[in-house]
Amino acid sequence: MIEKIQKFIKEKGLNIYDIAVMTESGLQWAYCQPCNPCNENYSITKLFIATAVGILYDREEVGLDERLTDLLKGQLHFSYDTIWEKVTVRHALRHMTGLEEGTLDIDRDDIRDYETKDFLEYVFGYPPTKEPGTHYQYTDVSHYLLSRVITALTGEAADVLIGDEIAQPLAFRQMSFCRCPLHYTIGGTGSYMRAADVVKLGWLYLNDGVYEGKRILSQDWVELTEKEEYMDVGCLYDTSFIGKSGMNGQMVMYSRRKNVAVAWHGYEPEEKDREMIPFIESL
Repeated sequence: MIEKIQKFIKEKGLNIYDIAVMTESGLQWAYCQPCNPCNENYSITKLFIATAVGILYDREEVGLDERLTDLLKGQLHFSYDTIWEKVTVRHALRHMTGLEEGTLDIDRDDIRDYETKDFLEYVFGYPPTKEPGTHYQYTDVSHYLLSRVITALTGEAADVLIGDEIAQPLAFRQMSFCRCPLHYTIGGTGSYMRAADVVKLGWLYLNDGVYEGKRILSQDWVELTEKEEYMDVGCLYDTSFIGKSGMNGQMVMYSRRKNVAVAWHGYEPEEKDREMIPFIESL
């Protein structure tokens, strides 16, 4: 399969860096052009944060309807609008916090313009403008907030939990996560990995939370993720694939009908890489 995808990439002139395919037969991966071994996932990072929340959910250490202000109370050393007390973990996972688009947009903002090094204080200075739970608005800030929740519950940066409970059991070769000035994982973007490792997360979800015979996530969490669209993509282009995209041409996706997971990195600002999805479906 991977050879056919590589041929398609070349014929279409797509600017794809690396690609990986995982099936019952094993893992195949290839570089499509000279590039760094690890590339930025952009918003695929959010799926890793959501999966880390899932691990804590499975341990019964966090509830989806718990309020962020209750979970973060040890970090809220500043005053804030009481509407924040309505925002829950589930709202953050579903991008239904009520926050405006562009709040804490790390990929575009110059953080030197922020009035504080504490991104939590910065975010809480811009309260939800809509009733939490009633309005969808995709933001990076939701998963920064979840990152802070993970730290509040574990005492470690969120990427430490991801490393211990996801990357190591799935035998990742390399990974790196950006952190804010106070050393909390950014969460909404800013992770770097090989496509050959990212695809393993898709394979984990495809197999209902089990990887190479070991349960990493509960089937309940996988079903919740798909039903409530914590991946925030749902079915892709009327295909059988489910997945999570990242800005400028990143993807991890899987299909139960085809029993395959696929991941890639690239630079396609106009998302021409999405042409690959129906093509892969046709194979």
